[in-house]
Amino acid sequence: MGRLFFITGGVRCGKSSYAERLASELRTSNEILIYLASGVSTDREMENRILKHRLDRQSSHEKWKTIERPLAIGDIVDTIPSNAIVLLDCLTTLLTNELFNGGMEGGRNVEDRIYESVIQLADKVKALLVVSNELFHDIPPKTDEILQFQRMLGRLHRRLVEKSYIAIDMTVGIPVMKKGISMK
Repeated sequence: MGRLFFITGGVRCGKSSYAERLASELRTSNEILIYLASGVSTDREMENRILKHRLDRQSSHEKWKTIERPLAIGDIVDTIPSNAIVLLDCLTTLLTNELFNGGMEGGRNVEDRIYESVIQLADKVKALLVVSNELFHDIPPKTDEILQFQRMLGRLHRRLVEKSYIAIDMTVGIPVMKKGISMK
């Protein structure tokens, strides 16, 4: 089994940039860096975020192979080389996409399918870095759908952290180790 790294934090706190640097540092020789992007351009803000991430990878000294996969990441696990270091960005967006695709009524099945796909991918590759968002503070008025989404995301976070080698909470751009040993 490859190592699973879980990186979470607030919106726009530097999680993706940190994960890209960490993936680069994990690379020792012939590993392939794969950026598994789940973002979908649904509005101007998301379009700008996707563009920023693409430009960040293009300006990197590392060569990234980008796979855009907004749904069903389990369907592509067999196509990922075992010597890959994969960065999944991001779990929150993947869950959102899956729920909008299948409806909230499939919630627990969607959650389990995502979890199983992430674990399957982690088992195959050298390292899997999963980026996600903490959406448990400053949320708009709580509707049943928002509460259901928060519960699913929270369960996914707990389950993945349990399996992770390292879990990091990005706080104001600073990685705070929550599980594992310091990388430096």
